[in-house]
Amino acid sequence: MRILIGDDHRLVRLALRYILLENFPELQLEEVDNTTALFKRGVKEKWDLIISDISYPDGSGLEALKQIKAHSPKVPVLILSMHSTEEYAIRCITAGSSGYLMKDKISEELIVAIKQIMTGRKYLNMEVAELLASHYENKSKSDIHENLSDREYQIFKMLVDGAAMIDISNQLSISINTVRSHKVHILRKMNLHGDAELIKYGLKHNFN
Repeated sequence: MRILIGDDHRLVRLALRYILLENFPELQLEEVDNTTALFKRGVKEKWDLIISDISYPDGSGLEALKQIKAHSPKVPVLILSMHSTEEYAIRCITAGSSGYLMKDKISEELIVAIKQIMTGRKYLNMEVAELLASHYENKSKSDIHENLSDREYQIFKMLVDGAAMIDISNQLSISINTVRSHKVHILRKMNLHGDAELIKYGLKHNFN
């Protein structure tokens, strides 16, 4: 079995390597630490599974997921994240991931998830399954944040959390003018006028 790990944190990759090799001694394991390498190797080489973080300094793991699935739709991708399931699980599953797993659950669920995914099924723990069921049951046109692109959604979340544009710029390694441009597009798409309405929308939709 060949698995590609994508994560920009070396300690996370080491932890994953230890758990995986302990359970699959014959495993062929490769690592990348950015979305560019993740996409290039993800589509050019043959993998039984790709395990990827959702956040990288050079881009979005969610966007990389979409690109990989567009070129290699049969390759299963398991997304790992420090973000709560409410924030990104639905987007990842609908984008084609075979599962969404919180990093603090790796020691408990990683191997179970991989074994299930290797049978051709998705891995949805109870929290993610309930979230998906609730989402499709209560889906409303008022959820206009779903119309945002992945990068816009990422910045939207940070703005709602109270992050300053300079902090977003530093964290995402993009210029402050790019952040400002994204913010303008976000407000326009959501028909909101300024930070107060943005934060109010976030509170109404339980983003805080």
